[in-house]
Amino acid sequence: MRVFVTGGSGYVGNAVVAALCRAGHAVTALVRTPEKAKLVERFGAKAVEGDIKKPGPLIPLTAEVDAIVHTAAEMSADGGKIDQQWVSAVLDPLSQSKGRSRFIYTSGAWVLGDTGGRFVDESATTDQAAPIVAWRPAVERMVLESAGRGVTPCIVRPGLVYGGAGGLLAMLMASAEKEKAVRIVGEGRNHWPLVHRDDLADLYVRCVERAPAGQLFNATDGSRLTLRAIAEALSAAAGGYGKVNTTPLEEARKQMGALADALALDQEVSGTRAEQLLGWQPRHRSLVAEADALYRAFKAGG
Repeated sequence: MRVFVTGGSGYVGNAVVAALCRAGHAVTALVRTPEKAKLVERFGAKAVEGDIKKPGPLIPLTAEVDAIVHTAAEMSADGGKIDQQWVSAVLDPLSQSKGRSRFIYTSGAWVLGDTGGRFVDESATTDQAAPIVAWRPAVERMVLESAGRGVTPCIVRPGLVYGGAGGLLAMLMASAEKEKAVRIVGEGRNHWPLVHRDDLADLYVRCVERAPAGQLFNATDGSRLTLRAIAEALSAAAGGYGKVNTTPLEEARKQMGALADALALDQEVSGTRAEQLLGWQPRHRSLVAEADALYRAFKAGG
């Protein structure tokens, strides 16, 4: 299949590009600079320079492919508005076409808000989405409503992604190097839903190849670990002997803004729908067991 991936040089997007190329797909990846092009070309993908802030020049390209995988994320204060404008700009012409292009949208587990000690699935409400992603449920609805109008849409909601040198888990390992302890928001009794980057990339390939229209998939490994357990394992791997330093939520808000509240969410999220419908089987089921290897990958910049 011909696949267009936004955010092709990003932490998640680059792994998706690699997985799609390995699966034999013809991949075109959106990158922002010529330097970033090398990150996708090494897998055999074609790089296209551009930015989701300016969708106009990219729309003709989206009409030439069989599937679009949107992993790009704008991290500025206008990120939600930019994301919504990009999705609308792509879906509007696709919905008027005679084709059946696949559109895979990247959301995230934070739209589920605090799950209150419940192990939730895709049927859970998004009414209490974390403030940092309060805009995202509306984009999810836009994507799902495109089903049957020239588009075969699906949504992937990753948990906290780990593996390699990027992502929020890398932030914890960086703090371990600096302080000889992992610093977390709150006491760490809250649960974080997790997914390894390689397993997540495999799920995207499955969505491109055979996801039913209008489906939504939580991408989590089902491990249900507390933040403290995660932090202690990473601290031990980084030479901190399991030591954890805590920052009260109120203080963290002053430093991080709305991100602090997202990091303090207590979430237990099931990913079994993807396993049942797509045969997805995460190979990495325990961050704690892999902490030493994760730290080595972080140090290597992988």
